[in-house]
Amino acid sequence: MHAEDSPGHAERHDWRKEEVRSLFDSPFSDLIYQAQTVHRENFDPNQVQMSTLLSIKTGGCPEDCAYCPQSAHHDAGVEAERLMRVEAVLAEARRAKAAGATRYCMGAAWRAPKDHDLETVCRMSRACARWAWNPASRSAC
Repeated sequence: MHAEDSPGHAERHDWRKEEVRSLFDSPFSDLIYQAQTVHRENFDPNQVQMSTLLSIKTGGCPEDCAYCPQSAHHDAGVEAERLMRVEAVLAEARRAKAAGATRYCMGAAWRAPKDHDLETVCRMSRACARWAWNPASRSAC
């Protein structure tokens, strides 16, 4: 399967099993080449998006995912920290933007956040969006 096989390289949702199987059977370097071809057709190949990821709630997750250092079930040397305050997250967003980031992402170690925590995360997101992140990146904030 080649990138040029899909008309206009549009996002697809109609994959047949044989097509998916052929992707899994393709050599990795061929897949990288195809991905790079599509990327270059749609984006500046020499521009790199600078993103910043902030952990707004670290560790203490009740899930038992052996691969994840956020899990409370494994000693990965990650100290559990409570949900950050909105003001602190906004200060980090400002610092990220000043350092050249064009996208600001927030991650949290949770299985089932409480309503009041979600309300706080929504306030964080709105504060980031109001504070000068361009419209293209507001969904990430």
